[in-house]
Amino acid sequence: MTITDDGLTPADFAATASRAVAACAGLSVSEQGARLVGDGLLGVIAGDNVGGLDLPLSFAVPVVAAASAGLLAFPLMENILLARLLQQRQARIASAIVAGDNSATIAWTGAVSAKKQGDRVILDGWVARAPRASDVGLMLVRVGATGAALVPISAVTLEDSHGIDLTQPEHTVQLNAVSVSADHLLADGTWPALESDALVLRAAAILGSAEACLALAQEHVSTRRQFGRALSYNQAIRHTLARHKLGLEGIRQSIARALFFSSGLRERRAAFLAASSYGVAISEGAVQMHGGMGFTWDVPVHRHVRRIRALQAQGDASGVLAALGHDTIADVSPAHPQTAA
Repeated sequence: MTITDDGLTPADFAATASRAVAACAGLSVSEQGARLVGDGLLGVIAGDNVGGLDLPLSFAVPVVAAASAGLLAFPLMENILLARLLQQRQARIASAIVAGDNSATIAWTGAVSAKKQGDRVILDGWVARAPRASDVGLMLVRVGATGAALVPISAVTLEDSHGIDLTQPEHTVQLNAVSVSADHLLADGTWPALESDALVLRAAAILGSAEACLALAQEHVSTRRQFGRALSYNQAIRHTLARHKLGLEGIRQSIARALFFSSGLRERRAAFLAASSYGVAISEGAVQMHGGMGFTWDVPVHRHVRRIRALQAQGDASGVLAALGHDTIADVSPAHPQTAA
């Protein structure tokens, strides 16, 4: 756990984030953004040159976890990441995000091509999985393999919202000869660095939803009675809850390991994959324990299942697993054949 010179720890932000997210209930997406700005959450890892707190990535973990636990509609993770990403090249835009004067999202899949024309850049292509794109002013898209560009939402064509997370629907976006200023084209290498940080925060978001599901399941089996006793008297249910609690700790520890100063992309991939695996098991287990009630709108466990599945897709869990396996195998020294006696 990171401690700053002022003695702050990430845990200090957990209660503030939970209160702020709870206060967003019933508000529109833009109103939620303004409410979060009032608590200083959008600039938690952004530099002080853009009005941020200039804290390490670990301080965003409890903030993003609280947002997912509360099924926040505002794309908080995307705005936290972009406020820091843009603080040098686009300080004015980063300041606007931190101050709540503008908001943004990220299209997590797909890529566009870029062609320079004088001091402008022409972008063409399709991108997808952009959370709440219709409710923000800007969007970051991947350019080629490793670059990125910032585009105004007004310049692109949004398809109807879709996705399994009904609280935070995604958009597929068409860029047809979209012209942006050349300084909106970010350097090669921008996208991999962004994705690396997103692996950790996506794991934190899954952790928040998994924690909420486990708490709801524990409360339900402790108060729901059948045949004169609480469901929690059933040994199979107690064992399942114990496994889910162990899985939750596995997510938490994998995130902590990914944030060590000596950790790299491998540990971040492992944290996301651990969260994806355990998070699905915990949330779907909570639905099962609630029975038919788990699929009603008033009991939010199925909504957490949807969010976790959406986060899996945005992070390309299967692709991350393949990459982690490939890199791990590549690092294993080949066996040397024994020489003949």
